[in-house]
Amino acid sequence: MDLSGNEELLDRYLVAFFASRSAPAEALELSRSWAHEIAKTDKIVISGFHSPIERAVLDVLLAAERPVIVTLGRALYRRIPAHLQAAYNANRVLFISFRNTSRHSFSSSQTRNWITTDLATEVVFAPFENTSQLSTLHFTLTQSSTPCNILR
Repeated sequence: MDLSGNEELLDRYLVAFFASRSAPAEALELSRSWAHEIAKTDKIVISGFHSPIERAVLDVLLAAERPVIVTLGRALYRRIPAHLQAAYNANRVLFISFRNTSRHSFSSSQTRNWITTDLATEVVFAPFENTSQLSTLHFTLTQSSTPCNILR
């Protein structure tokens, strides 16, 4: 596991957030509302921030100047993405890489998701279809002791 940024964020209460790329229509608004609420707390959101809904949540958190942990299914960035640069400079971002490859793949995204849940204290999902890849992750977590819920 490679790290870049504020490693002290790992010592805080971490909430993993996941959203499918093909989420139901209500998922975006529910996720944005949740992001506004979580931004009022001391909890840190950890996510790949890869799907459009996850990116919308990231935008809310960055606008509120909240710290975030970005998990990558690839090697660490050589250059910090422009939309994250100010937060990175302000010590509000931690990047975690679980693979040393230069591109995401289905396998690396699955690895990223499972390890992200291992790091989190709590897991939150945007609504997703039963056929989503997130179904397996959600089902497995509901069988564990990790608090897990779907936004409603």
